[in-house]
Amino acid sequence: MAPASPRVDHPQPLPAHLAELRRALLGPLLLFGSIMAATFSWSEDILQAMLNYHNLADSVSLYTPAEFLRVRLSLATLAGFLSALPLLLLQSYRFAHSGLTNSERVFARRAIPFSLALLAGGTALGWSVFLPRVLPLLVDGPAEAQFSLAQTVGLLVSLSLGTGIALQLPLLAFMARHAGIWDGGLAAGRRLAWGLLLALALLVTPDPATIGLLLTTTLLVLLFETGAWLAGVARG
Repeated sequence: MAPASPRVDHPQPLPAHLAELRRALLGPLLLFGSIMAATFSWSEDILQAMLNYHNLADSVSLYTPAEFLRVRLSLATLAGFLSALPLLLLQSYRFAHSGLTNSERVFARRAIPFSLALLAGGTALGWSVFLPRVLPLLVDGPAEAQFSLAQTVGLLVSLSLGTGIALQLPLLAFMARHAGIWDGGLAAGRRLAWGLLLALALLVTPDPATIGLLLTTTLLVLLFETGAWLAGVARG
């Protein structure tokens, strides 16, 4: 592999770097605020649609006075962050561009759109395919059972996003190794990855003492290992 080209970052005074960083973050912050405000104004309809999609509208209740407002704010914040994330990554790349080597620039140009596509595709897969199959096992109980709105929405969102994250991690690791950014093998961090997936499962499972924790962890680990296998096939 050819040696990485030297960085071409030109020294600048700290105020100049801070001003450049402020300009880079202005667009993502404005987009974040706009999407957050718009989502909050429609959050009641969005929440109703989310619960109806998974047939949970009659199975949730409010257990604290501020729970509904907290869920609406959390949903709006998440929507604003995810909407601004592509622009934030683009601006971050532009800000750091002059200090990167050629191999790092190539990796960033490939990894950023690929990562975003995998996150979006994996989240959609988790929402439309895995959640309808896993939810009956996680929320199984008496017909009159009621669940917290905050925990239920957190489960829907976290497990969907967790699917997208689990799918992209090993492939991004492969790309980083191929670009010379990371010199470890794909199996080197497997135990750490499994631990992180277990932590994610603990967060998204309403009752960690139930079989739901085992099922959720198993699902996320299978997704991760599937991505690792695909990375190994691509590497040949």
